[in-house]
Amino acid sequence: MQYRASAPGSLMLLGEYGVLQGGQAIVCAVDKRITVTLTPRVDEKINIDSTLHGQYATELAAVNIEKPFQFVLGAIRQYQPWLRKGFDLHIATEFSDKIGFGSSAAVTVATMSAIMNWLNIRSAPLDIVRQGRNIIRQIQGVGSGADISASVLGGVVAYRNQPVSAEKYTSLHPLTVLYAGYKTKTADAIQHVQQQFASHPHLLRSLHTSINQCAMEGAQLIRKEDWQSFGKIMNVQQGMMEALGVSTPLLQNMVTTLREGNAMFGAKISGSGLGDCVVGLGDTTVSSPLPQGVEQIPVAMTLQGVKCEKI
Repeated sequence: MQYRASAPGSLMLLGEYGVLQGGQAIVCAVDKRITVTLTPRVDEKINIDSTLHGQYATELAAVNIEKPFQFVLGAIRQYQPWLRKGFDLHIATEFSDKIGFGSSAAVTVATMSAIMNWLNIRSAPLDIVRQGRNIIRQIQGVGSGADISASVLGGVVAYRNQPVSAEKYTSLHPLTVLYAGYKTKTADAIQHVQQQFASHPHLLRSLHTSINQCAMEGAQLIRKEDWQSFGKIMNVQQGMMEALGVSTPLLQNMVTTLREGNAMFGAKISGSGLGDCVVGLGDTTVSSPLPQGVEQIPVAMTLQGVKCEKI
């Protein structure tokens, strides 16, 4: 018997930075998935085989957090007290971890779910979100858990992390995504913002409050399925991303390019900025030449969250 779990990647639509301070975020699951297949062993060996990162081997009693499998190993350690035997893990991914589709969250959720399925552990979705968020935080120091919530639930999610709450919406809308060709680690982008505002903490608090307000209004608009107004809120928050100092000239160029597209309601940075992805609310093929290194990535929202099966 094998145990397979797959989880979707995600994109942040509203609430970056504010969500780390207890504000709301709007995040959506996307149709790019990471699949983890667990095959039980009779000994205590753990073997990991990834289409992206190659192979890794350890013993059940000696699981340490090591790159590039730190999130997989973090998930294994979460369930170490219940493990009596080892297993083989095969990881297949439909997107690169160099692109900001929440690969860390997706592989964490998929690994947790495969192990839980094997051990016959039942947990409520919100408990899985909490556990996944805690694993991410233990490994990288920061993390709101918003991308974890999208990987668990699917759809569009209104999320808070203090205390953890997540509301899933079934209304979806087409997206257009441009990738800058590089990304900055979330922790480094956060540190950049903190340094920028070291002498003006009150201004940073005001920006966090305003970003939270954008996400709260965005949630109301999704309930009404008013995507056109939601796009306008995305444009407003993009201005706040510029004020935070995480929108580079290249990213602003990408935002402007998307906003010029037909049937495009709004566009902004998705995630912590200083590179990575820009997301537009609407489906368009960018006709104007893109800057060197920038590429359009076909992607769509999906209602399917984490999915488990025995094979």
